[in-house]
Amino acid sequence: MDDLLREFMKIWWHIPAIMVMVFVYAFLLNWALFKPVQKILKDREERKQESEALSQRSREQLKSRFDEYEQAVLEAHRKATHIKEEARSAAYDQRSTMLSQVKAEAAAEMAKNDEVLKKDVDDVKADIQAQMPEFARGIVAKILGREVAV
Repeated sequence: MDDLLREFMKIWWHIPAIMVMVFVYAFLLNWALFKPVQKILKDREERKQESEALSQRSREQLKSRFDEYEQAVLEAHRKATHIKEEARSAAYDQRSTMLSQVKAEAAAEMAKNDEVLKKDVDDVKADIQAQMPEFARGIVAKILGREVAV
């Protein structure tokens, strides 16, 4: 055991040197590898968070624009329906006006034709009245077979 202690006393200074070397290697590894890797991971995480935030803003903007688009389409549909209804109403009013005019013109024409027809009937009646004695004489002459004087 004495020899072991003596041997240890000869090499004891190696232990602090090894410890110093381990600390130096740890410092160098930390400085050369771990810190840059951690910095890269931190930067990557920050970019990921920025991308997620940008993605979320983009989705919100897209949703907002889509809602605006839907509103615009609905408003355009309402306006188109309103315009169609106004056009239909105007066409119906114009049709009613034209129908009334045509009916009035037809009634006026019918009244005019009735007057002309009544005048023609009266003229024919007067003509027949005037020709009746002559016609009656002709019929009697044919029936009797001789001329009749009035």
